[in-house]
Amino acid sequence: MRDLETAKKRLNENNLTLSIVKDDKVLFETTSHGISGFLEAIEKLGDALHGASVADRIVGKAIALLCVYAIVKEVYAIILSEEAEAELKKHAVYSEWDNLVESILDIDMMEMCPFEKLAMQISDPKDAYVRLNALQDSLKSKRRTQMKDEHEQFISEEEAELRSIREKKLRELAQLKTTREESPMKPAHVTDSDFNDIVCKHSLALIDCWAPWCGPCVALTPTIEQLAAEYAGKVFVGKLNVDENTKTAECYQVFSIPTMLIMKNGKEIDRIVGLVPKKHIESVLKKHLE
Repeated sequence: MRDLETAKKRLNENNLTLSIVKDDKVLFETTSHGISGFLEAIEKLGDALHGASVADRIVGKAIALLCVYAIVKEVYAIILSEEAEAELKKHAVYSEWDNLVESILDIDMMEMCPFEKLAMQISDPKDAYVRLNALQDSLKSKRRTQMKDEHEQFISEEEAELRSIREKKLRELAQLKTTREESPMKPAHVTDSDFNDIVCKHSLALIDCWAPWCGPCVALTPTIEQLAAEYAGKVFVGKLNVDENTKTAECYQVFSIPTMLIMKNGKEIDRIVGLVPKKHIESVLKKHLE
């Protein structure tokens, strides 16, 4: 049980989403949300996971099947689904949890997570690993397709090169303007390299995930700028271009834009998807400022 206690401690103290420990050694850790972290651990470590202890923030039947497939010894979850508990118990994998829930919902908290839906149809752990991997690849591909404008498929190579040069110059001018002004009353430009530092530094942050070709994102820009000015000193407001910062977008499973991540002390506590009224965004911010 010492390995499990170590994994639990690291999960909570280091703001991780997954920690895997075996024989007093940390085998794998990640801050990636969803099932991607565990699939990556299996791909990288393989048989080395046999007998390991796993601490995960959210464990549904999908991850429970992967734990059985990887032949882990014990599992801790902050949130564990009833199906996951039954699956682990059936295969004699020790489990403990803080909260037991009926099912794992998607990011909108409206219906069951797509990985859980698929897992409900599967009983064989090996089959689960293959099909869950395929689903993740499919979702990533779908996201990439959605994030590109259809007309970009038909423009000529010369036009694409000219557009790239123009966008680069615009980014350089925007960066120069930001450097000169350094105004806290405007949304900050956030990148993969400074995202974690920024959200951990501020007690409450709103990160607008957007792209310049996205019409709803552009329409939302004045609202984001107003919020930055009106909540200066209370809420850090930043903008993250998902085309230029794919690592953060994939880590937080941003499948459509605009998406506003609400971060508190480095952790995602809420999100808003789509072009919504300013009043709706303010109501979410005020809820977390209380």
